[in-house]
Amino acid sequence: MEQELDLFLKEADASDAQALLDFFQEVAGESDFMTLGSEGLGMTRQELELFAEKQAQTANQLCLLLYLGQDLVGVLNIAAEQNRALQHIGDIFIVVRKKYWNKGLGRILLEEGIAWAESSGVIRKLDLSVQVRNERAVHLYQSLGFEIEGLRKRGVYTKEGEFIDVYLMGKQIDGNKV
Repeated sequence: MEQELDLFLKEADASDAQALLDFFQEVAGESDFMTLGSEGLGMTRQELELFAEKQAQTANQLCLLLYLGQDLVGVLNIAAEQNRALQHIGDIFIVVRKKYWNKGLGRILLEEGIAWAESSGVIRKLDLSVQVRNERAVHLYQSLGFEIEGLRKRGVYTKEGEFIDVYLMGKQIDGNKV
């Protein structure tokens, strides 16, 4: 009989730095849909600890970790400027381990991130970019209310020497309320 594993979410803090470094090192080579190099994040553990600590104390930023049992299987990061003119725009970065694709985990992370943005009192727009060829991700984003707002031609350069166009997608939070 297959053992059921618990799925749980937690907001990242400094104590998660090593788990995040290991996770990004592992997923960096899993897919050419990601823009991470083979080195992963390119940060030291100490740098990531400081980053996570600062981000956790900032009202318009979030790093959400999705665990299945003891395994970190997905990360959603929402980063925003502290500049008053841009602090309302959260840029999304999301990654799920390849062996867990198409199991609804990306949707769970995004729904939690959207709910957080709606309750943040600061974020009024979410932005993300996605390779045009990543049709499943584009469909997921559209199903959650993201719209294609633009196209960045040659937005990504692959290790095979190919240029890939990238959609710029966005979702308004709370309509036009200030």
